[in-house]
Amino acid sequence: MRLIRCLAVSITALAAACASSTTPSADLSGIDADVAVLNGAPASPEAFTARCDALLGHASALRTALEARQGPASIAVDFVQYDRLYNVISAGVSDAALVQETHPDPATRAAGEACTTRVNAFYSESTLSRPLYNRIAAIDLSGADAIDRHAVNRALTGFRLAGVDQDDATRARISALNAEITEIGLAFARTLREDQSAVYLTGANALAGLPADYIAAHPADAEGRIRITGQYPDVFPILTYARTDATRRAVYEMFSNRAYPDNAPILASLIAKRYELAQLLGFGNYAEVAMADKMIGDPANAQSFIEQLAVYARPSAQRDYDRLLQRLRQDDRRATALQGWDRGYVQELVRREQYNLNSQEVRSYFAYNNVRDGIMTLVSDLFGVEFRPWADAPIWHESVEAYEVYENGQLLGRIFLDMHPREGKYSHAANFPIRNGGPGAIPVGALICNFPAGDHETGLMTHGEVVTFLHEFGHLMHGMFSGHQRYAQLNYAGLEWDFIESPSTLLEEWVWDYETLSRFAVNAEGQTIPRALVERMNSARYFGQALGAMRQLGLASVSLNYYNRDPAGMDLDALYRESYARYDLSPYPEGVHPYANFGHLDGYSAIYYTYLWSGAISADLLTQFEANGLRDSVTAHRYRDEILRQGGARPAAASIEAFLGRPYNLEAARARAGEIAFNGRGGACNAPRPSL
Repeated sequence: MRLIRCLAVSITALAAACASSTTPSADLSGIDADVAVLNGAPASPEAFTARCDALLGHASALRTALEARQGPASIAVDFVQYDRLYNVISAGVSDAALVQETHPDPATRAAGEACTTRVNAFYSESTLSRPLYNRIAAIDLSGADAIDRHAVNRALTGFRLAGVDQDDATRARISALNAEITEIGLAFARTLREDQSAVYLTGANALAGLPADYIAAHPADAEGRIRITGQYPDVFPILTYARTDATRRAVYEMFSNRAYPDNAPILASLIAKRYELAQLLGFGNYAEVAMADKMIGDPANAQSFIEQLAVYARPSAQRDYDRLLQRLRQDDRRATALQGWDRGYVQELVRREQYNLNSQEVRSYFAYNNVRDGIMTLVSDLFGVEFRPWADAPIWHESVEAYEVYENGQLLGRIFLDMHPREGKYSHAANFPIRNGGPGAIPVGALICNFPAGDHETGLMTHGEVVTFLHEFGHLMHGMFSGHQRYAQLNYAGLEWDFIESPSTLLEEWVWDYETLSRFAVNAEGQTIPRALVERMNSARYFGQALGAMRQLGLASVSLNYYNRDPAGMDLDALYRESYARYDLSPYPEGVHPYANFGHLDGYSAIYYTYLWSGAISADLLTQFEANGLRDSVTAHRYRDEILRQGGARPAAASIEAFLGRPYNLEAARARAGEIAFNGRGGACNAPRPSL
């Protein structure tokens, strides 16, 4: 089983619940789970377990029937039935992951984890089923068209990478290893998701420099202590605005040590088990397994790519670093280096003083409610869709919103927005695909994020958060457009995983455009964001981006080096330091253990380079819009049809070439090396799907 998992992945997909909902019927035997959206939200752990039971029973019946088929194999019968099986398993993975990552009740989250274990075990059995594989391998493709050939060959590749061609004993060990890897990954994700790290600040100047709404939201307790949690809305304003070095450092160190020490042995075990799996599959290491079906091809190419981008980015990064250090020394003559907790704060100072750009002024124009509506309007304008409230949607928390997406009057898909932090919830930002769509079905997806909620009084967002919102919304729409393929498994998750971030990274460009921002960015008085302010934002846009790119390269190096070798005797701390410090220009701090909360080491394993690779390709895709205009409808619709709508119906390179009119290259990224526009949204992620 090759279940790539993203961040808390568990992040393996979804569908959820709230205690106030009506208990649904758990009987799915008379329908296909591929066309059942969500027949209600489970009212209890028992209700969700019953749903999991029914879904697995349905999947088992489909698999048994397909394994038992005799006579000539065909696409029309065997592969269509296989696609149904894929969609049912995918629905099970989806339901379990959304519950375990978002449900407000801990017992129901635990039921989600238990279901994840069972569905993953069934999935592993399916990928290792010789009768199932033999049935698909026997299909005659001589008269098949390009889509059928691509779909069948992709499926067969997945079987082989899972180990279906190994002997009985090896397949049995692979199955056992997959079960262990699932459990270890769940433990890693759970530890991070439920981490309660916090720091208590004291003193009159502890929050000096922070916005007034932040200070109001963090009052001191009876003992004069101010509690700052490891949640994003708590942490990032501190690292950007806090004048007190001790405040920034305390919060930075707390944030960098989330889930430590508990996740250290869990991660070590995960790496070891994946290495054993790679050996059983006939690979030298797990990085080779992870990259075998990616655009990059193999770990050597990934390392070369990382080094190539470092050559592009390092000169600009060094200039920015020197500039920031010089500014820091104006306030602290003893400073000899720019520490990790200094970077965001000093960048903000330079932007204010040298670019006349105050991010708190920028923030005053981005209230969450307006941003949400503005992003929906932008997507509607670009791609010709309409969002309507989804009545009686099976939400799992009162803060979740739901919409139906229409195109030309026809229902295109359904979406959930679970956008604000709460205890026990997934703590990052990601798109969770819930249903693939496919023949006769409607795709469903959810954004799970952690932004402030409300209007100008409570819901002000940084521009960086707006960029992240639009990035994740791009994933969501990719799922909507690509969810109408001939086969459910050819939606956008059927693409090579190192391309999947490209469309979302490209979409970020629009929230740097005045014409776009002027339609929704207003302050509390209703005044539209000034054009001059947006021009200053763009002037400062790339300052510090090269440093960010080098940090992403460091993380990509960690991801690769944890998985490209025999882990026997591996020192997680030493290897992290060595791999990361090779690229990041700031000194590596003592006493931090960021691997314990680097969720991508579970979900993306060795392929964190994906963000950089996808970003480089998005820079190439952007050239078409730069030539024709960001709001050119002809270009936008061609992009929608050649990239978004195609999903995984053909290789990513073919879709890119169809849109560009030529093969992709890295020239656009190289040409913009001084700007480092290929830096992606490292850290945002997209929940993956099974690839039987």
